[in-house]
Amino acid sequence: MTTFSAADPVVILSYARTPMGGMQGVLSDISATDLGATAVKAAVERAGV
Repeated sequence: MTTFSAADPVVILSYARTPMGGMQGVLSDISATDLGATAVKAAVERAGV
């Protein structure tokens, strides 16, 4: 059995893209942080974590 410690790195082997938007387009009201969080959430779901 393998044990892990807090020093072990965490790696997610999945990705998700954020949509491309134009200047002052439909995505202009969404913060970069929210777009990034959406991409990370989707990547984690796809990875099955």
